[in-house]
Amino acid sequence: MCRVKESVVTTLLIVGGGAVDDQTVTAAAVRPPSLLPSRGTGHQVVVELLLHGPLTRGELGLALGLTPGSVTRAVRPLLDAGVAAELDVVLGPGLGRPVTPIELVLDRDVVVGVKITAARVWGVVAGLRAEVLHEASVELPSTDPVVVADAVADIVRQLLSQCPDTAVHGVGVSVGGQVDGAGRVRTAPLLGWVDVDLGGALRQRLALPVVVDNDVVSLVRAERWLGAARDLDRFALVTIGAGLGYALVVDRVILELPSSARSPIAHVPLGIGDGVCDEGHRGCASSVLATAAVLARAAGALGRGGDVSLDDLLAAHASGHAEATAVVEEAAEALGALLALVADLAWPRAIVVTGDGIGLALASRDVVDAAMRARRAADAEPVTVDLQATGFTRWARGAAVAAVETFVVGAR
Repeated sequence: MCRVKESVVTTLLIVGGGAVDDQTVTAAAVRPPSLLPSRGTGHQVVVELLLHGPLTRGELGLALGLTPGSVTRAVRPLLDAGVAAELDVVLGPGLGRPVTPIELVLDRDVVVGVKITAARVWGVVAGLRAEVLHEASVELPSTDPVVVADAVADIVRQLLSQCPDTAVHGVGVSVGGQVDGAGRVRTAPLLGWVDVDLGGALRQRLALPVVVDNDVVSLVRAERWLGAARDLDRFALVTIGAGLGYALVVDRVILELPSSARSPIAHVPLGIGDGVCDEGHRGCASSVLATAAVLARAAGALGRGGDVSLDDLLAAHASGHAEATAVVEEAAEALGALLALVADLAWPRAIVVTGDGIGLALASRDVVDAAMRARRAADAEPVTVDLQATGFTRWARGAAVAAVETFVVGAR
C-alpha cells in the first residue's frame, strides 16, 4: 500500500532514449486492477461519493435522481468488493430515523501528477482525493523534449515504486503552454517548444493512461475541487512567477481560452514603472510583475551584476533596504492594479493568487490591497483576495487532479 508521504529530490538524470523496455510494460501490467466501476449507475455513485461523500443512500438517490431500489443495486457491489463501506449509524435530518452513511475505501487507488518547469520536473503520487502520498523532483539538464519525456517517465516510475500494490488510474502532466486534447503541446514558450507530442511520448514510455494539461488550468482544477474556493460558483485564479497565469471559473466550469499559451493578463497595460517586457510593451503586467523583470530591477537596487534571487530581494526588503523595498512595493502595486482589473471585468466572488512569485505580494500585502482599492469604485462589490504561498508540489497535485477528472470522474 501507499500510505506515508515521502519527499525525494534527485539531482542526477540518466537519459534513456525513450524506448519502451520489457520491465516498464511488465511493471504496469502486474499492478492490481481497480475495482471501481467505470460506467453505469455504479460509476455515478462512485463519482458522487468521491466528490461529496460520505453520503446516505437517500442523499445518493436525491443527488442522482435514482429510486431507492436503484441505489441499493448500485451500492451493494461496491460494498461486496470492499471499495465502499458503511459508516456508523447517525440520525437523519431533524432527528429523524437512523441512517447509514456510505464512504469510499480508496487506499489502493492512486494517480500520478507531474509539473514540468524549465529547470526541474516535480511529481507526486496521490490518492483519488488528491492527498499527496509521495513526492519527488528531478533536475533537467536541458528542455529537449526527449530529455524531458525521459525525466517525466523516470520520476513516475520512481514514485510508483513506493506504492507497488496500488491500482494506478493514470498520469496527469502539466506544462505552461497550449495543449490540445490528445496531449500535443502546440507551444510552450518557457520550454522553447513548438508542436511536441508529449502525451504520445509518455504513453509509449509508461504504458499508462496520460493526460497533458495547461499548468494554470490544472491548478484551478485543484482549487475548484479542494481549495478555499471549492464552495464558490465563480472565482478567478492569478499566478505570478516566471510568467503570469489566469483562469476563470463560472458556474463551477473552467472557462478555457482558445489558446492557453498566451495569458490574457500578461500584457495588459498597467502604467506602472518604466520597464519593457520581452514583447516590447512598456508598463504592461509582465514588465513589472514577471520574475525576470523583478530580478532585473533588484540587481540594480542591490548593486549586483545579475546573480539575484527573489529570496535575496525579499531578505533585503525585510532588513529595511530602501531600494529593495521600492522594487517589492512596485511589484505589489502592479499586482493590486491587475487584481482590480480582474475584479471589475470578470466579477469573481474571490480571486486566488499564487505562484512562485507570491512572496512579493505576501511581503507587501498592504500595498496590494491599497492599490486594488484605489483603482476600483468606492461602491464596487467587495472581492476576497486569497494570497496562497505554494510550491511546485502543489502544481503537481493540480496535474494529479487532472488525471482524476479524466480517468476516474470522466471514466475515459
